[in-house]
Amino acid sequence: MRTTMRKWTIMVAIVVLLSVNSRADAYIEMEDVMRNEILESGYLPYGLAMLEEEPPAPEEERKPVVPEAVKYQVNRGDTLYKIARDFGINVQLLAAANGIQNANALRIGQELEIPAIGGELELPAGEAKVIKKVLSSTLTAYTAGVESTGKTPSSPAYGITYSGSRATEGRTVAVDPNIIPLGSLVYIDGVGVRQAEDTGSAIRGARIDVYMEDVKQARHFGVKKNVKVYVLS
Repeated sequence: MRTTMRKWTIMVAIVVLLSVNSRADAYIEMEDVMRNEILESGYLPYGLAMLEEEPPAPEEERKPVVPEAVKYQVNRGDTLYKIARDFGINVQLLAAANGIQNANALRIGQELEIPAIGGELELPAGEAKVIKKVLSSTLTAYTAGVESTGKTPSSPAYGITYSGSRATEGRTVAVDPNIIPLGSLVYIDGVGVRQAEDTGSAIRGARIDVYMEDVKQARHFGVKKNVKVYVLS
């Protein structure tokens, strides 16, 4: 009896072991089939695709943008305090940036480095940032039409500036040549770089007339007071 029971136990153990091995072989075979199908189709399940993707390349370290310094050319009557006030900087900072020990020793034509303002003056590429004069101006706008110049499109001089060039929006401004010489480039705060090409009977002192093509736009521009203007060399 005991011998019979032992035989049955051994036989059951053999059957279970064979069953386990058969399932393992079947799983391995099925896994190989799936891998072959994946390779043939070129499709990777999302999770597997993420694992096989190469890690992203590290981003290049961004270098801080350092504003370019601008230079100011000393004029008759300038003082270190006046120049610092015109540029809105500390007079001690201005003196330190230029190694000035005696504030009364400025020379006409001397170029001073103006720190911490270069990033604010968006000048064309390659344009020298040497400022000859700083003005607090009143801005208005004008057109080539009869409402501003008294001329009509049939007039021979319609749209022609005092300097002989054709008035162009985005470039032309009218100035007082006694204050801003014709041909000068000016940087107008809030407007940008313009060229002094025209004059006007009402344009006196630090006032500047900005040329525009559209009458409605010129009227909408209105009058802007105490605008900082930098006259460039």
